[in-house]
Amino acid sequence: MFTHLTPVSSTTSSSPPLPSPRAQLHGRARAHGIFWEGPSPIDGAPIVAIVTSGTSNAKTGPMAQVWVIRADQSPVDAVRSGDDKSICGTCPHRNARGGFTGRSCYVRVHNAPMSVWEAYRRGRYKVVVPEAFERQGIRWGAYGDPALLPEGLVKACNEVARFWTGYTHLHRQQWAQWARGVFMASVESGPQETEARARGWGTFRVGRRDGSDHGSAVACSNEATGMSCSECKLYDGAERAIVVSAHGPQAGFVPAERLTARKRAG
Repeated sequence: MFTHLTPVSSTTSSSPPLPSPRAQLHGRARAHGIFWEGPSPIDGAPIVAIVTSGTSNAKTGPMAQVWVIRADQSPVDAVRSGDDKSICGTCPHRNARGGFTGRSCYVRVHNAPMSVWEAYRRGRYKVVVPEAFERQGIRWGAYGDPALLPEGLVKACNEVARFWTGYTHLHRQQWAQWARGVFMASVESGPQETEARARGWGTFRVGRRDGSDHGSAVACSNEATGMSCSECKLYDGAERAIVVSAHGPQAGFVPAERLTARKRAG
């Protein structure tokens, strides 16, 4: 179906083998296709990284969207079984026991992630190389944690990109430390923000709607001025703290103590 992209060991930070430059590009102006597959550093399960071009998301603006999904089962099935751990790790917004009950992630896996997976299984995607990202903005982790991907591959894509955004819940994992300065650490509270900042990470978190726990963090530009991610470009791993007020399906799970209590009760 496609050229196999040799995975890199999850225990090393050296640059992985990249797809051959002879691999077919799906248009230099549009990054669209498969650019990595291999084992999840979390549990060794097969995962795949797919980039799609074009989005109707007004908040992000026109950016290449990177999806990290299970290669062997649909995003819906992975959530139901709890196997989404392979791509989400210990993110508190998933249901660690499996299923949709109590899940507070803003990503609706029945929609875009499911469409991406179905196209992948039908063989609709070609292999792309890092050069396909040239002069584009990249949204790492439209779904799935981008720190699961090989360091060398991510940095090769970012090297030719116009800009990128991304954040990770895996910032405490030793094998994910290469992502410091590349992605923001996703945290759930002010104390977690302080702890991650002390380790050299830029941070992103969801705060209360009334702003009472925002502290000195910079307000998300989309919330403050309506600026899109493609215009703002602040989520690039730099050492800054960003906060957005709770909104959408996860609004009821903020502050973090409420989310934690809900998880324990479940």
